[in-house]
Amino acid sequence: MKYFFTFLAALVIGASGLQAQRLPAGTSPAQARQMAQNASKEQLMGYVQQAKAAGYSLNDVKSLLRAQGASLSDIKQLEELWNAPEGTLQQSASQTESLQSNFGINPLLGEEDQMQEQDQSDLFTIKRFGSDYFNKKQTVTETAPQLYIATPSDYQLGPGDELLISLYGASEESYTVQLTREGTIKVDRLAPIYLSGLSIEAAKKRLTERFAAIYTGLLAPANDPSKVALTLSLQNARSVVVNITGQVENPGTYTLSAFTSVINALYAAGGPNNVGSYRAVRLLRGGRIIKEIDLYDFFAGGKLTPLYLQDQDVLQVPAFAAQVELKGAFKTPGYYELKKEETLADVLEYSGGFLSDGYKEQVFVSRIMDYKRQSVTLKTAEGAMHLLKDGDIVEANLVQDVIENAVSLEGAVYVPGTYSLSAVNTVAELLEAAGGLTRDAIKGQATLFRLENGVERDALSVNLNEERQRNYPLKDGDRLYIPSEADVFDTGIIRIEGEVNNPGVYDYKEGMSLSDALVLANGFTANANKTGVSVYQNFLYDGETFTQTETVSVRDNLTSEQEVLLQENALIVVRKDPDFREVEKVYLSGLVLNEGTYAVKGNNYRLYDLLQDSGGFLKDAYLKGISVKRALAKEDSNDSEIVQTSLLEALEGSTNKEVEDTEVEAKKDELEQEIKTESVIIGIDGEKLIASGGKDLQENIILQKGDEIIVPRIDNTITILGEIQKRSKLVYADNVSVKEAIRFSGGYNDSAKKSRVYVIYKNGSIKSRRRLFGLFTADPRLEPGATVVVPEKLVREGRTSITEIVGITSSLATVALLIRQLGL
Repeated sequence: MKYFFTFLAALVIGASGLQAQRLPAGTSPAQARQMAQNASKEQLMGYVQQAKAAGYSLNDVKSLLRAQGASLSDIKQLEELWNAPEGTLQQSASQTESLQSNFGINPLLGEEDQMQEQDQSDLFTIKRFGSDYFNKKQTVTETAPQLYIATPSDYQLGPGDELLISLYGASEESYTVQLTREGTIKVDRLAPIYLSGLSIEAAKKRLTERFAAIYTGLLAPANDPSKVALTLSLQNARSVVVNITGQVENPGTYTLSAFTSVINALYAAGGPNNVGSYRAVRLLRGGRIIKEIDLYDFFAGGKLTPLYLQDQDVLQVPAFAAQVELKGAFKTPGYYELKKEETLADVLEYSGGFLSDGYKEQVFVSRIMDYKRQSVTLKTAEGAMHLLKDGDIVEANLVQDVIENAVSLEGAVYVPGTYSLSAVNTVAELLEAAGGLTRDAIKGQATLFRLENGVERDALSVNLNEERQRNYPLKDGDRLYIPSEADVFDTGIIRIEGEVNNPGVYDYKEGMSLSDALVLANGFTANANKTGVSVYQNFLYDGETFTQTETVSVRDNLTSEQEVLLQENALIVVRKDPDFREVEKVYLSGLVLNEGTYAVKGNNYRLYDLLQDSGGFLKDAYLKGISVKRALAKEDSNDSEIVQTSLLEALEGSTNKEVEDTEVEAKKDELEQEIKTESVIIGIDGEKLIASGGKDLQENIILQKGDEIIVPRIDNTITILGEIQKRSKLVYADNVSVKEAIRFSGGYNDSAKKSRVYVIYKNGSIKSRRRLFGLFTADPRLEPGATVVVPEKLVREGRTSITEIVGITSSLATVALLIRQLGL
């Protein structure tokens, strides 16, 4: 790691030009290296920040460090410091947590694990062959028998294995036994039977011999009625402790099922790392190498010799001895590990060979010769003769898309495409091979494009009506183009807008009429005004353009009494029928006989009409609390949002008491929801409305599309909140006044604004305390379900209180809305 930071410090000093600003004057590179070796992590973070300031990117520094021989751990440290916020440091890898997995103790790497994967992709142009197998995230079960696979006949039993011995036939019995540490099993009436080291088949044979002492039918002939048969199966495999060392991602000690193969064990350890060998994995038992495994046999051919692990086995992965890189047009480009005497043919077999469009005759090898590289060309037909060397870069090229000895034909012919010059030599022969000209072809004209030095530089006009030019000889790379009428002539357009089923832009055709255009637009919609279809067309007269307008009546069959012929660029507009009206809906809920959706019956359909249509009210309906929720028009919405936003600002500073804060938050939520939905609540006195028989126009508002009418349940309580001694509720009575309600709550507190007390009624309307003749105050009359609010005195200079806003802006907004609804 010191090497890494030495280089980083030198990089900053030598290349950034910042030594005079960041380091003491006169600091040499050698002194900087010594400083880096003795630096703390905070100082090293400073070096990283200087490298950033000098304009280096993370990839730039990583590439430079790799070229200087830095290790992956160095690069990882660099990324931690580079990506860390200024003034902070990443947690040390030594503090990484660990967990017990199905394979034993594994490090819980988290972000570090992801960084290792990023290291592989960033530091190497392509991956190592076989690394994909170990990079996949999978879950492997604890023991192989739980996978319900048959026990291999060559599996060797050992201490801890659990067996199921079954006898059937003349005698039926089963025994579940486990091999002891001594490798034996014990069955009643029999001496211990030693099975350790035996395969399943060998163990079955020994058990048959020993069980014959108590089950004589085991030795009887097959057709004998006394015949007894014995089967043996592995009920549960033992666990083994395996040490995995060397160049693997996560070396350590793992507890595995005895069924686990070598490749599964390597998978548990994350597989070989970037320098680990795939070709010489060693299995050591008792200090001796008993097997060397070549994983390429498995990756390339699916072959893997069955080899089961035993307790205290060691899997050791050495560093690879030699490696080559395949680049370019191979099916599996990447790094390939070499064994001694392996050839180009071997590596091509591992990679799957060339891509379909790869040049297969030869490959180009960049080979290290002493202190430099040289290019070597190898013929693939002699691949078995070409030994590859460590560090070779083998590259295959793609075959160019250029087709030689061919000409191409485009445009208005029946079979356009590429044709061989061996089959066609002249323009006439090419057209005949293509099936001739199509109906829309411009019969006498063609263009021949010709290559010069591989680039189309010449365009020759060919008259197809002239025999000499039809027999014009073709050359390699020629391209003949036959134009069509559609290519060279613009027929123009017409536009159809409004109440048609498919409005849009359509191609104009000579002689097209209004009826033809309406057919193209799939006719009228249900609310179209067929008696007033407008047609706008431009005409040129005396050098000036004039727009002519015709308004015609069109029948249901899309014809008119006087057919209108269209010109190019005509505009047809079909407007709405002025008498057409969509069915508009309102919604009634609450204590009425028939809740639900109702249609607005005409432009003068009022609230009283709706209540009559609903069949009347239920017993506990509170008529004075009826409210109408209405979506605002855009101009109303802007005014309402200003008012409600002011209310929100006032609410935020209205009180600092915990109880009232809860009430304020609830009110804020209600106001915010109204702003979001752009709606307003209109309070209605239903008793006055019903008593007047609908003649009280102030209460009997005209309903609009989307109105929501709510008839609430009667609430015989009064709520008191705000700047009072205690938030309270009391039962409503006719003689209860605002003052009495406040007195019931313990009276005002010191911060109360007494002159601005207001009442919110059940239907959402608000009334404030008024001053009469400058001397007396008049309180609003209380009604069931009302809320008395005592606002706070103005605390901050220039801050409008909630009472003032409620008393001024809300009242004005309500009055303005009522005036608008009444049409005054």
